[in-house]
Amino acid sequence: MVGMDGETCLRQAYDAIFQGDFELAVHWFGQAIALEPDNAAYLYSGSITCARSGKLALALAYARKAAQLQPDNQAYSLNLRMIESRQRISDVRQLLAAPVPDIEACVEMLKEAAQLDPLSADARLILGILYRMQRNYKQSLESLRDALQLEPQNEEAKRLLHEVRAERRRLLKHQYSQYNPQRNR
Repeated sequence: MVGMDGETCLRQAYDAIFQGDFELAVHWFGQAIALEPDNAAYLYSGSITCARSGKLALALAYARKAAQLQPDNQAYSLNLRMIESRQRISDVRQLLAAPVPDIEACVEMLKEAAQLDPLSADARLILGILYRMQRNYKQSLESLRDALQLEPQNEEAKRLLHEVRAERRRLLKHQYSQYNPQRNR
């Protein structure tokens, strides 16, 4: 990298993004950060590209360092929170793939994810699914409605909302008919 400086690497990273080569962009952000490890702007930009490329661990490391270097920068703090939220959602997906997933732990992690990033439709969608698994239909419906409010075109959330409403109606009808046997005549 003789003759390279952080700005040159940054231009290379943005050129790569413009060309649609995000792997190369991540590489160039890494080079810029290696040259100027305390440049919060490089770390911030690198974290965004890494997060978009699914490299959450690296994105999180960059975002944390940027926020540490400039703790009063709201953009850096917000970016860190959003990436922490995405990391929790990713962790939940891994936990749910286990033979016997810990649903309660997943619910808590998703609540944290939603708190970190109030605009995360994914956190609310998965929460809705987990509440449904627990037969907590009220919370499931609330979470799915929130997901749809954040992403009105989310077909999965629409489908699940319809299914959960139907399950809840069947459950309520069944409960009502058990408590009022003379109504079944």
